[in-house]
Amino acid sequence: MTSTSLPAAAPAEIFDEYRAEIGQAKVRLAMIVAASCYLALRWAGFGPTLLDPEIAIHSLTYFGCFAIFSLLMFADILRRPGHYPLRRIASMVGDYGSLAYIMIVGGAPSMPFYALILWVTVGNGMRFGQRYLLMATAMAQLTLVALLVFSTYWRGQFELMLTFSITALALPTYALVLLRYTARARDAAMEAMLAKSRFLAQASHDLRQPIHAIGYHIEALRGGQLDVPQRQVVDRIERSLGGVARLFKSLLDISKLDSGNVEVRESTVALGPLLAEIAQQVEEQLDWHEVELRVVPTGLSVRADPTLLTTMVLNLLTNGIKYSKGSQVLLGVRRRGATVSIEVHDQGIGIDKEHLPKIFEEFYRGHEAGDHDVEGVGLGLSIVRRLAMHCGFAVDLQSVRGRGTTARLTGIPMAAAKRSPAVREAQRTSAIGPLGGLGVILIEDDVDVLEATYQLLERWGCDVQAFSAPPEIVSYADIIIADFDLGGGATGVEVIADIRAQFGWRVPALIITGHALERVRGLIDQQDVMVLPKPVQPATLRSALSAIKLGLFANPRQPSAS
Repeated sequence: MTSTSLPAAAPAEIFDEYRAEIGQAKVRLAMIVAASCYLALRWAGFGPTLLDPEIAIHSLTYFGCFAIFSLLMFADILRRPGHYPLRRIASMVGDYGSLAYIMIVGGAPSMPFYALILWVTVGNGMRFGQRYLLMATAMAQLTLVALLVFSTYWRGQFELMLTFSITALALPTYALVLLRYTARARDAAMEAMLAKSRFLAQASHDLRQPIHAIGYHIEALRGGQLDVPQRQVVDRIERSLGGVARLFKSLLDISKLDSGNVEVRESTVALGPLLAEIAQQVEEQLDWHEVELRVVPTGLSVRADPTLLTTMVLNLLTNGIKYSKGSQVLLGVRRRGATVSIEVHDQGIGIDKEHLPKIFEEFYRGHEAGDHDVEGVGLGLSIVRRLAMHCGFAVDLQSVRGRGTTARLTGIPMAAAKRSPAVREAQRTSAIGPLGGLGVILIEDDVDVLEATYQLLERWGCDVQAFSAPPEIVSYADIIIADFDLGGGATGVEVIADIRAQFGWRVPALIITGHALERVRGLIDQQDVMVLPKPVQPATLRSALSAIKLGLFANPRQPSAS
């Protein structure tokens, strides 16, 4: 429910720097307003002594100039968010220089401005860390030295100036101790979080493999001669496996966010095909929950990371489906100026008002006594909120108990769609397309996964050549599907390159992996190799193969560089 003017696709660390600098800039502007009001009141006669009119005019004029400087700094922070030491030091010099000037020319009536010196000192430290706290403390002492050097009045107040100096040292010192305690506690928490992330990363590959294989075996079993009771059992197994797969993916997503390994790879994304693909991925959930999904067609394109955007929309959609048993869900896009919002409207049970402020917290579920039990542990919306903040978007949720919920992903910048008429026609006609006769080279070292995938592809009408190790000779094929790790030090990337060299053209390729996508993509030089994370649902695999066959992902006749 939080929005920001930070540019899209800004990393999380830049977002934190942005918030800190914006906060300090706002404090600076508030300080100028408060100080100007104080000077104006003293000039008007409020207080024990009347402020000299000439001093008041000079001071207010100076603050007017300093306000212009502060506004320019504010604009620069908005334009260039991030950590720029020279900008911070310039701001601090401006702060202390202004306070020194006012206290030098103002004399006794300017004594309250010393509180602002403390405010600026502690504020820089708490917002920017220990290094800036030490710098601010040194600048505060230099400000007091300037008062003694350039003001006869302050030289005559030795005991008061000594008190000022001790206070300006003691308060930041205490703040420094607190910052160090906080840093140690934060480091311990981060180490625990990283240990959890390492454990999940280590276990993820071994856990993905059986889930991936079981899903394909179920799909193959469904194609056999089953009676009604047997088909019902298969449906229940598939439903339970789907719940485990989604829970597993949510835990991995949270782990990745905690470790800070989420990288935003922005590109132009056509929303029509993306929403159609997401709708295919939830077909089974729609059947299980007896929900009717309506996807509003759109020709809009946006600038976003397609993987992260799919994760966010998919989480919002699945959340709406599981709480809307027997009703309808609408998935659509709304244009808002230069940005786009993706919206999910459901007619489910809704959420009570008292739950809404906490609904984006991890593991929180807005469950009331008597509600139907639903799968999940309350991670979906938390993942959406954190990913949205990471990408510079915002997420908003409105709900009425008993009437339904509306979830919006907003602030997504629009992009001009650049698609050929042939591609648009292919996307309009079908997002799936027939796979009959598609020649597939399948390489997978896990025998169970190999057998399950082979049976599934054959059921779809593909002509499959299956190998459990890198093949030396292969027949002509339309696409290569390879696992990333193939044993013996071989990888799917190398096998794809070898097969392309044999054929003399860049055969469309798909890598399915249990490793983190960022790691695998970083090892792939070719941009025309699609990568999917295990476990891959049959609908997702079918959609990927169809997109490649229709030419929506790569140019299959581009000569091989090998």
